[in-house]
Amino acid sequence: MQTLLNFFIKHNHWFLFMLLEGIGIMLIVQFNNYQNAKMFTSANSVAGNIYAAITDVSSYFGLKSENDALLQYNKELNQRIALLQAELMQHKDSAMVAALPGKAKGFFYNCATVVNNSINAVDNYITIDKGTADGVDAEMGVFCNEGIVGIIYTASEHYSVVIPLLNSKSSISCRVKGSDNFCTLQWNGSDTRYSFLVDLPRYTQFEKGDTVVTSGFSSIFPGDIPVGTIEKTEESADGMFAQAQVRLFTNFATLKKVYIVGNEGRKEQQELERSIIKK
Repeated sequence: MQTLLNFFIKHNHWFLFMLLEGIGIMLIVQFNNYQNAKMFTSANSVAGNIYAAITDVSSYFGLKSENDALLQYNKELNQRIALLQAELMQHKDSAMVAALPGKAKGFFYNCATVVNNSINAVDNYITIDKGTADGVDAEMGVFCNEGIVGIIYTASEHYSVVIPLLNSKSSISCRVKGSDNFCTLQWNGSDTRYSFLVDLPRYTQFEKGDTVVTSGFSSIFPGDIPVGTIEKTEESADGMFAQAQVRLFTNFATLKKVYIVGNEGRKEQQELERSIIKK
C-alpha cells in the first residue's frame, strides 16, 4: 500500500496534468457544437464496433444449436421426400397398369418391382415384391415394357419367385407374327440374349427379323405379347425338326419394373383339361 502511495506522490504532476487535460476536453466538447457532434459520433462508432464484436462472439457459440436444428430439419425433409416418392411410385404403377394396351378379356394386371435377379446360372430365378396379399399366385405370367419375362413359380404373402425365360425349365407357347403355327420357346442355358423355338416342322420357313409373340394358346399369357425376333433357323440335333434362334426383347440384366398378368378363368380351364387327361 505504501509503495502505491509513493508511486502516486512521485508522479503526482502527471496525474494532475491528465486531470486538467480531461477537464479541458470536457469543457471544449460541452460548449462547442462542432466538437460535441464529433465526439458523439466517435463514441457511437466505438460502441457499435464493441456491440458487433459481442454479437459475433455470441453467434459463434450459438452455431452448434443452430446446426443441430438444421440437421433435425433435414432429417424430417428427407423422411417427407421418401414418403412422397413412395406415394408417387404407387400412383405411377397404377397409371402404368391402366395404360396397358389391348387388355384381353378375362385377364387382369398388376405391377411389381424386381428385388432379386440372377442371369449367370442355367436355372435363373427372379424375386418380385408382390405376393398372395396382392392377388398374385403361382402360374401367373410376368412381362415388362420390352417383352416376356417368365412365369411365377411360387408366391408368399408379399413376394413371388419367377421362372424367367433364362431357365432350362422355362417353356412358353409362342408363334411368329403372320403365322398361325404355334411353337415352344426354350432356353439352352448359354447366351442370355437368345432363346430358341424348338420342335418346328422341317418345312417351316421363317425370315431373319420376323417377330415372335405369345400364341395365346395357354391360360397364362394373352396373345401377341412381344418375345423377340428370329436371328436364324437351323436343324435340330437329331435332324428331325427345325429350330429358330430368337433374340429376346427383354434385357434381364437391367430388369426393374414388371407387369403380372392373371387369368380369371385359368383354374377352371386347367381343371377341365386335367379331367379329360384322367379319362
